[in-house]
Amino acid sequence: MFEDLIDMAECYQKKKPSDLKGKIHILIGEDHGFLVKLEESNVEVEKAEVDNIGDLGLVMSEDTFYKLNSGEWNGMTAAGRSSMSEPAPLDFRLPEGAKLDEETLQMMYHFLTHFFSKDYPTITELGREHARKVHGGNAVPIAYGHGIRSAYYTIQKGEQINEDELDPWNQVFTVVNGSGKALVDGEEIELEKNKSVHVPPKTEHIVKKEEGEDDLELIWIAYGEKA
Repeated sequence: MFEDLIDMAECYQKKKPSDLKGKIHILIGEDHGFLVKLEESNVEVEKAEVDNIGDLGLVMSEDTFYKLNSGEWNGMTAAGRSSMSEPAPLDFRLPEGAKLDEETLQMMYHFLTHFFSKDYPTITELGREHARKVHGGNAVPIAYGHGIRSAYYTIQKGEQINEDELDPWNQVFTVVNGSGKALVDGEEIELEKNKSVHVPPKTEHIVKKEEGEDDLELIWIAYGEKA
């Protein structure tokens, strides 16, 4: 694990913005603790005593680390959830009652998107085999932070994403394969390959797959204030 994390750190050093600095503890299983130091022009990994894991940390099982190390998942896929209160294979460790402030959250978005990839530039594998169930569909996050969020979704027959959602940002759903339906502010829209639908802020929306055996595959992008 240590050698794999060192390889990840060396690659992340090429991708990390110079102003992204801090320390992140990583706990893998019950016995493997590490400290990642993000400095202006350097990224270092050290072994750490499990009992000395600091306040800002990431916690995962050995199986989750294997999926990250093999490229089956990216960090955001492992950490994805419908709300921060839900558990995930890659979870945050914070002091009791504490919340991630905006600066730390932006750091974590970048770290989770890029650190666990040994590719430069970062390559994200899409498809159901690389996804996890989030918001009702199987998702692979692509890019998060600084006013934009994006993910690949694959939705099977009988599945839908979102219900009674009133998100504060603009959203675009672009179909790359298959067919389905969107319900936006009460209007039903047929979705098919090469069709895109825009959802204004604070508008109810559902994307669903009611019939047909082919998956509905789409790219979701949210942008603007609070994204």
